[in-house]
Amino acid sequence: MKAPIGARVSIRFHDPEGGFCDLVGYLESENSLRNRHGELIEFDREKIAIYKVIEEKNHPAGHGAPLSLRIQELEKVLTTTWPPVKQEYFGKWLVRTSGKFTLRANSVLPCGKAPYGEPQIDIDEAISFVIAHYEKEGLVPAFSIPLPTYQDLDSKLFDNGWIEKIRAHVMVADFEYAEPISSQFTITTSSEFDDSWLSLQDDHGVADLMRAFPAIYASVFDGEKLIAVGRTAHSDGWSALSRVFVDPAYRGHGVSKLIVSTLLNASSKEGIKKALLQVDSKNLTAINLYSSFGFTLHHEYVYRTYQKTLSIIPEVCC
Repeated sequence: MKAPIGARVSIRFHDPEGGFCDLVGYLESENSLRNRHGELIEFDREKIAIYKVIEEKNHPAGHGAPLSLRIQELEKVLTTTWPPVKQEYFGKWLVRTSGKFTLRANSVLPCGKAPYGEPQIDIDEAISFVIAHYEKEGLVPAFSIPLPTYQDLDSKLFDNGWIEKIRAHVMVADFEYAEPISSQFTITTSSEFDDSWLSLQDDHGVADLMRAFPAIYASVFDGEKLIAVGRTAHSDGWSALSRVFVDPAYRGHGVSKLIVSTLLNASSKEGIKKALLQVDSKNLTAINLYSSFGFTLHHEYVYRTYQKTLSIIPEVCC
């Protein structure tokens, strides 16, 4: 069987009781695929009678596969481009641990099928495991819950006293290279960043996380003064925007548009045509900005934290 991992395939197998049986889904390995329900199914290659690769249509950003699989695709990109220091699976829960900076890199992401994402033990015992894990690390126990796939898990945690820390939009867009925005300010891009880049948003704590994955960093200057920054990283054909920040004294002067446009153009030069980002659901100014570039809501996710813990809770969602 020679098919690329990630391809959508139709496989027909010899049935031991006679006849054939079929599987359709996306190849995860040489002997497993994920079906339209998000279930991972393993198979015996020796029993394959016929297989074929199903040619995929060029779907717009955020369209195509069932919603649950699209959410998994986007959450995978977000984790890949913002990699935690440590990550391990507990059943099909991805447990991410990185120290006291950013909730995304210090939270559990359910990855299995609904309703609870398939932890390896009973749900109540699994939640207790998460509490013990993060408390041992000196961190606040936290879940990152994509909605609506894991609405039941969110409700379960709510009933158990977990509080909603942040609710965020995941927004997506198709884009093409656009004429650079004319501005009185100077903007540069680089594959590196320095202390001044970090200092603008007091981002020193996430330096190691950002350096763990290649990215493009945009910097906007008024003369020699750094006034705005932004970052994008590429994975699986997506440009994942993050850390867009403008000095409060320069807001309302089109600087945010300058950053976003520059990052998208830099991604376009690398052959990327789809973008995604995360933004606090309450940040209407940012949501309106991204909407002006064609970004639309794909799904929400919520961070829930265990309120009985006295550790410091990271305020930054990504």
